[in-house]
Amino acid sequence: MRYSFTLALLLFHFITTSQTSGLAPTPIQEASGGIQLSVDELPSFRKVYVNTVSEVQFYDLQATGLSGSMVLQAQYPLMISLHCHDDFQEQLLLTPSNGAVEERIYVRVFPEITGNFQAIISHSSQGHTPRQLTTHAESIESQVPPLYYSTATGSGRLLKTQLHNIIKDHNTQTYASLWSHFVQTDATFSGKVWDMYSDIPCQEPPYIFEFGVDQDTGSGGNTEGDVFNREHSMPRSWFGGAVNPMNTDLYHIFPVDKHVNAVRDNWPYGRVNNPGWTSQNGSRLGPNAAGGTYTGTAFEPIDAYKGDLARAFLYMITRYEDRIENWTYSEEGNNMFDHNTYPGYKPWAIELLLEWHNLDPVSHKERMRNDAVFQIQGNRNPFVDHPEFVEKIWGDTTLTTGKPGEWIYLNLYPNPSKGLVQWTSAQTINQINTFTIDGRVVQMLTPHSTQGIVNLYDFPAGVYIVRFRSGNHMTQKRVVLH
Repeated sequence: MRYSFTLALLLFHFITTSQTSGLAPTPIQEASGGIQLSVDELPSFRKVYVNTVSEVQFYDLQATGLSGSMVLQAQYPLMISLHCHDDFQEQLLLTPSNGAVEERIYVRVFPEITGNFQAIISHSSQGHTPRQLTTHAESIESQVPPLYYSTATGSGRLLKTQLHNIIKDHNTQTYASLWSHFVQTDATFSGKVWDMYSDIPCQEPPYIFEFGVDQDTGSGGNTEGDVFNREHSMPRSWFGGAVNPMNTDLYHIFPVDKHVNAVRDNWPYGRVNNPGWTSQNGSRLGPNAAGGTYTGTAFEPIDAYKGDLARAFLYMITRYEDRIENWTYSEEGNNMFDHNTYPGYKPWAIELLLEWHNLDPVSHKERMRNDAVFQIQGNRNPFVDHPEFVEKIWGDTTLTTGKPGEWIYLNLYPNPSKGLVQWTSAQTINQINTFTIDGRVVQMLTPHSTQGIVNLYDFPAGVYIVRFRSGNHMTQKRVVLH
């Protein structure tokens, strides 16, 4: 999400395809002074953690007959931008072209203190009646209980088990109750269904579902935009079918378009470069190009929700650490699972999930959902509360031969990096190979040293694997370039 998503909050944005209701878009209403806004009020931003950033809402601005610049002023804690992902500020100065301004304005909340805020964005230009847009936001402290993760002190396999012991034994729900729970866990700010398989960040989605009205009743779903149903992001055939508590665990179940869900089927997530099918929001199905041995069919969601789904998968392999070796795996599940308690997934899958986790950080959406599911189930997704746990458990996957006392101990920093990565080692490193996430070698070094620099400055942003070798011993590190 790059911290963003499309809220589908504007009435004239709600209807963009005849599949939904056939209604025409609501036109922008005329306003005095030539300043027109698509809406006068945005839905509440709801609860935003202090010192984090909210999701994005937007509206359209049109103004004519301007003789000078237009000033947009946002009250705290609102900030505004002409770009969905960046350049947010308290004030915008818009220069008219031929006396007119026509822009989409993106709005976010940046709270530094707790409180309830009825905030205004004012729009003014000399000689014209100002227009105001209002919205509400509540800023709160983190909802994670203070001692919830007090025993999560280790790293690697140990930390994974410590987290398992914290989040196990949650309150199991019924399958039917998921419909009503979705209203708490997966509602957009305007109260519609938050469907990650149809939403498009910073744009109007191709269609919008309403709770109850568009719920799957056992028929339909032959085309996109018909009905939504309950998507097990980890298909239940992977863990033996409709078996609780996995079958009703909300941390991996989402309301999504029924047709897209059926197309995704039981296939694993992956990287799809040559899709045979593409959804209306850009999700893709086709051969897996994520590297490793699996090149069969995979499903790739859009970038905005890759982190959400990666953290759901990492939750599942942690929450059910004591069960995964006995799950009745389907063939599709076998393509991702390694049938071990740790690391839990095959190397290609671990690298893919960590790449998605890093490139799509935890968002306001995920924090709100985590808090809502906690109220229902009594446990939390630790990788939403503490994203750094992902790196501590799986980030420094070490491949070694020989006795533990002969392993390579190596520090690498900064990570993430802009390109120059320093390393130090207790042993002499004879060879350093850098790989892309799909396994291509892009750099080979022979330093014969205990310290040095890996220069990735000219490489594209993304995730790389840097493999260090000392004699017969090897360590590999993930490096994120941004």
